[in-house]
Amino acid sequence: MWACMALLLAASAGVDSYQRANALFEHQQYAEAITQLDQAIKEDPSYAPAWILRGKIAMAFNRFDVARWAFVKAAQLDPASAHTQFMLGFFYYVDNDFVRAIPALQTAARLDANDSQTLLYWAMSEEGLAHPDAASELYRKAIALENAQGKPSAETHTAYGRLLFTLGRYDESAREVDRVLELDPASRDGHYEKGRLAFQKDQFAAAAAEGEKALAAKGHGTTDRQIHFLLARAYAKLGDAAKAASHRKAFEASPATLRR
Repeated sequence: MWACMALLLAASAGVDSYQRANALFEHQQYAEAITQLDQAIKEDPSYAPAWILRGKIAMAFNRFDVARWAFVKAAQLDPASAHTQFMLGFFYYVDNDFVRAIPALQTAARLDANDSQTLLYWAMSEEGLAHPDAASELYRKAIALENAQGKPSAETHTAYGRLLFTLGRYDESAREVDRVLELDPASRDGHYEKGRLAFQKDQFAAAAAEGEKALAAKGHGTTDRQIHFLLARAYAKLGDAAKAASHRKAFEASPATLRR
């Protein structure tokens, strides 16, 4: 009995330390969060959320080797948790390991059929493996689920619109992009995609205008590098050599990113 009580007390202490670590992480106090997290894992090494947090912190510091180990550990400890399986799949997606991402995301979707984020990352992983039909079906399912829940997402419409653009289905892509800007008029992604569509139609002034809006907007999806490339081409087509050269120079100075 006393041994059982000691285990319960240790588990409770581990949860308390984890909660403190998570709060510190959310406030970007990473050093303090790591100290509390180490304590949480020491107190209860079988508590899966603590390992998930370890993975998140490792990703924040670009330690993908540590993150991979932590998310796999969490999934081993709590394989029936939809969130745990999603985080494992999400990690693999960000690491561009789509072959491993899909099984984890499929498991997460089976465990929780009402999580549209799981369908979104599953779709993007299928797209990463050049499976456009499977990806399209999953994007449509994610959008339908979000609409049914009254929570339409600009992110999902952006991803689907980009796939449709890649497939040359420009009118369908434009409808998705219009929906993005309806949901979020200041969307960097939305203005960039609208600019790409305008350029494809030889509407170079509109492409430049949308590119400038994208560059001025905040966001973490579309990069400055992508926008400068669009603007350099648009201004070149408009005969504005100075602006074209300026954006070309900014494009060349921008680092390419490999991780998603």
